[in-house]
Amino acid sequence: MTPREEAIKRLREDSCPLPEGESFTVDFYRPEDGYGVARLMYSVYGDGYPIDTYYIPEKLTEENQAGRIRSVVARTDTGQVVCHEAFYRSSSPNPDLYEMGLGLTLPAYRGSLAFARCTNLLISLIENGTIKAIYGEAVCNHTITQKVAGPVKFVETGLEVDLMPATAYAKEQASDGRVTCLLYFRIGQDQRRPLCLPDCYADQLRFMMEGVGIDRELIQPASELLSDVSELEMEQFDGPGVCRCNITKPGKDLAQRLAALEQDICSKNYALLQCFVPLGAADAAASVAVLRSVGFFLGGFLPAWFGEDGLLMQKLYVEPGFDSIKLHSERAKTIMEMVRTDWKRSKER
Repeated sequence: MTPREEAIKRLREDSCPLPEGESFTVDFYRPEDGYGVARLMYSVYGDGYPIDTYYIPEKLTEENQAGRIRSVVARTDTGQVVCHEAFYRSSSPNPDLYEMGLGLTLPAYRGSLAFARCTNLLISLIENGTIKAIYGEAVCNHTITQKVAGPVKFVETGLEVDLMPATAYAKEQASDGRVTCLLYFRIGQDQRRPLCLPDCYADQLRFMMEGVGIDRELIQPASELLSDVSELEMEQFDGPGVCRCNITKPGKDLAQRLAALEQDICSKNYALLQCFVPLGAADAAASVAVLRSVGFFLGGFLPAWFGEDGLLMQKLYVEPGFDSIKLHSERAKTIMEMVRTDWKRSKER
């Protein structure tokens, strides 16, 4: 039995009632909160969440102590965790960019201020300079999380179509199909960087950059890839059927490397391949041209993703559920139309 299986077995067999109506305090994570976070995770997602760390208390404690995760909890007087939210290093190669997420609240506390108070304490880390940059993924099967983005100064910059499977939300019966996520960024400490805007997406990227508060030096796109060999960093998530590929250095073999990757993930019935393109060099435009030629479509603008900015390109192996996407802001709706239009273009090859 794997550590994940052992942890989930323990959670499944725990018959102690979940707290209701107890007073709570909001605080940064302590090692004794680990099992409470795991229990909260299981109560919301069942065994469907793809990341092991949040089911295994010892791993969550280790990650918090190393600074790779910064968790905040709402803790009752009896030590039970009723809400959790975190910054954590995720798929970005930039160690100064943290993802904000894992915002979970027990049903009995969703009418309280637990989540808002956790968010405020967490955001203090970027306001006091402890964290330089953050991003978030808000699910689009409802708009509750999206409504929190404005008050914490997040700006929408992209849309990850059909990112999560419905099984991840089966515990609460929150979705009938795969769930799309809206991308948000907040840059606390910026520095001037070069930026290549591929002509095919220049207007869309300028729109997505509005309000992010970054200073960039625009460079002319190159028509050819400059290196012979590509350098790729890949993560494969078998549960949700998603592969993420950071193209850390594009090369002339990019099309062949992508073809081999697609063959591999399609043999595993994956639903989505995401590619992240660095925009700090002139050959970004040539990378994007390769991706577009093999069926990828626009995902969004990713400030500071590589240190330099990035562009998300995505390719689906399932029919997208655009009509089921729920969006709160007009900006988000505009971004969705940009993404949807380019998806249609990708199907016309």
